[in-house]
Amino acid sequence: MIPKYITLKEKLNEEILVGNFPLGSKLPTENELAKLYNVSRSTIRQALELLEADGIISKRWGSGNTVISKSDNSKKKTVLVVVPDLKREPICNYIEDISSVLLKNGYQVEFHETLNQFSKERQILSQMLNEVYGGLFIIPTQSAFPSINKDIIQTLLKRQTPIIFINTLMNGIGSAPLIQLDNYSKGYQMARQLINSGHKKIGGVFIYDDLASVSSYSGFVDALRDANLEIYDDCFLWCSSKESVGSLNRFFKHAGSIVTAVYLDDDFIATDGTYPVYYCTLSHGKSLGKEITHCFLSLKKNGSCRSVTIPFK
Repeated sequence: MIPKYITLKEKLNEEILVGNFPLGSKLPTENELAKLYNVSRSTIRQALELLEADGIISKRWGSGNTVISKSDNSKKKTVLVVVPDLKREPICNYIEDISSVLLKNGYQVEFHETLNQFSKERQILSQMLNEVYGGLFIIPTQSAFPSINKDIIQTLLKRQTPIIFINTLMNGIGSAPLIQLDNYSKGYQMARQLINSGHKKIGGVFIYDDLASVSSYSGFVDALRDANLEIYDDCFLWCSSKESVGSLNRFFKHAGSIVTAVYLDDDFIATDGTYPVYYCTLSHGKSLGKEITHCFLSLKKNGSCRSVTIPFK
């Protein structure tokens, strides 16, 4: 549940906004507020401290609490979007569609990037424990690993904060809607593309801390097995999204003596042009960003929405 003092702070703020407590007027005493809202004095004090911190009231010993400004700082119509990197091309496309649909429906959007760091993600998510946000869209940090931040997500879910996961669920969280691309199919189809191009000896580079890439790997090797091709274990590299170019070049040099093609699962994987890179794009008929926002609006309206897996063509 949302802490009582946060709920009370919002109520008092609304009373100030509508003019029930005009600028320059004094709020009722703590005892009077406690009776009025049927809460403890401790809850009243905490709520008043938040109002003072926001510059809405002035607290002076012996003279009570004076209303000094009006400020609608409620986040109820703000959606927090948390992603590893805002500059990454697929994410840029999601952001454009998310912003467009949310703004049309009267919501504001705050974008934050975690740089794929748990500590940064925790710092961002902690904001939601002290404010009542309209919702959260999140691509989890290092989704293949146990998350240190699932406690915050669990708290927000208990408060019934609308949360939409993008592409992968946070490790340890299984009860929130997930809007994802069919990453298994992506891996399978990319392997088939190489096979159909005549390659019989194939390697791959995948991201070990990204659950979506793990799923893509599963589809990729299934396609090789279905084609009765040998899987060359030492021609598959598991790396982080920040793998050095030097280590990748050493891998390519080794793999190049064994296989005729290496599939790079993620455009975050750094290359320096030493080895030729060819691009093949898979399309999908639906906008991931629009599916995310439509799921969110359904969650706000009906209290539920279905997870969606978008297939590739």
